[in-house]
Order: sequence, then structure tokens, then C-alpha cells
Amino acid sequence: MGKVVLDTSVIVKAVLKPSRWLPRDIYEREVETHEKSRLLIRLVKEKHVEVFIPFVALVEVAGVLTRLASSSLAREIVESLKTSENYHIVHEEEIRDHTIEIALEVGSSGFDTYFIAIAKMFNAVLITDDEPMAIHAKRLGVDTILIRKISTEELRTKINTLAKN
Repeated sequence: MGKVVLDTSVIVKAVLKPSRWLPRDIYEREVETHEKSRLLIRLVKEKHVEVFIPFVALVEVAGVLTRLASSSLAREIVESLKTSENYHIVHEEEIRDHTIEIALEVGSSGFDTYFIAIAKMFNAVLITDDEPMAIHAKRLGVDTILIRKISTEELRTKINTLAKN
């Protein structure tokens, strides 16, 4: 079974629709990203693809969703991430040393480094909508998808391929 690491950006964008107050071109891109993120969440569940996320992702999701939506929605999403059968929460003590080495090698931000380290450790595909994170991960040889840059069909194909491995 294939493995992925989902960045907080993808999880949050799957949950929340973009603001209509965004400039038109950005709004259209974000609507497309929202739809692809929702599809991704559905496909990894349907295809039983293993999902790895660092514990800090739960903190980020809770904070962002509380700020942009409500604490009740944030609580619901965090609980679903914690209890979903195909999601694995990776705790800091499991990746601490590896994370520090990656930060020293590429200079990625603190939270980004956790996601990159997990993808590298578990030989998983990192899926994000954070371009600097994607650049750092690719520099380390991590198979990375920047969700805004991949077509829906390419995304389907990638997840189907992962499901077969």
C-alpha cells in the first residue's frame, strides 16, 4: 500500500471553501485547489492509502480552522484525523533527530520540516499547497505534489498508482 504525507494546507483547503473576496484569478485557482484537496481526501480513504501526519498538524489544523471557521468544526476535523483508520499520527519523539538534520540541510521552516521529515522517513509522497515546502522537499529527493500545479486526472492517477503499491 502506498503512503502519503498530507500537509495542513491540503487538509484545511479540503475543508474550507476559499473567500469570494479574493481577486478573481486567485479565487478561481483556490476553488480548483479546494476541489482537488477534497478529491484527494476522498481518494486516500477509498483506496486505503496510508496517510502520515505529524502531531503538530493537529495543532495547526485546530488553530487555522478555529480562526477561519469555528472551534466546533476544528474539533470535529481534529477528532476525525485522530480516529481515522488510515491516518497515522507521528509524534515528535519518533522523528526528532531526523527533523533537525533536515532543517540544517535545507533551512525549511519548523512546521514544514516535520512534514518533509516524515515523508522522507516513510518513503511517502508529500502533498502540499505550500510552494516553499515543496521546493525544500524536492531538494531532498522527496516525491512531492504541489496540489495547485497538478491536474485532477494526474492526481487520480497518482493515488491509484499508490493504492496498488
